[in-house]
Amino acid sequence: MVTLTERQTATLMVDASGISRPMGKPPTQLRRFPNRRPYRLYRLLSDLDDMVDAVKDDRDRLRIAAVLVRRFIEQADWLGDTLPMPDEEKGWAVHTLYQEPNYPFAIQTVSWLPGQPSPVHNHATWSIVAIIGDETSGRERNYLWRRTDDGSQAGRADLDLAEEQLLYPGDLIGFTPDAIHSVEQVHAEDSWLPTFTFNLYGKPNYSKRYEFDPEQHAVKNF
Repeated sequence: MVTLTERQTATLMVDASGISRPMGKPPTQLRRFPNRRPYRLYRLLSDLDDMVDAVKDDRDRLRIAAVLVRRFIEQADWLGDTLPMPDEEKGWAVHTLYQEPNYPFAIQTVSWLPGQPSPVHNHATWSIVAIIGDETSGRERNYLWRRTDDGSQAGRADLDLAEEQLLYPGDLIGFTPDAIHSVEQVHAEDSWLPTFTFNLYGKPNYSKRYEFDPEQHAVKNF
């Protein structure tokens, strides 16, 4: 079930500008994390733990984590068995792959019904979303936003839509803590399968995690 499609896949990064750019080459610290086969979940967890200690720049963390996540997805044949089916009422479902007290990351598989949108939000941490599945699985349209006010007025935020990106199975996108986005799920041609994603989040700063309403110029903690 979990495959990388034959089309050329995208690996993108988004920051506060709302513009997606190629992720770029990872820093030399990647050499600390060799591609050991099989690259099991426990290796990913350990490598991420070591990586945040060794690498302090969030963009470099994203570049290394993108390589590690791709490595894991390509080798984790069992991952498809963990994909939840979306709740018919909510329109989505989440399966947590690993949870431990004080472990600083959230690692999940998520499923979305076609047409299901999300609120406009940031993650307040570095994060990666990989679209998984095959050519019959859903896609994910990302709306990337740029905040234009200075944040000085409580409860108010002015946003401009900076870009749209339609991501396919095999694509991966990384977000800096101040990146703002919303998503809408798009079904494949001749298929109504859900969109499936592998999500990795660093440790968030909850005081800076927001949900936005662009039409009302409003913002609140999320």
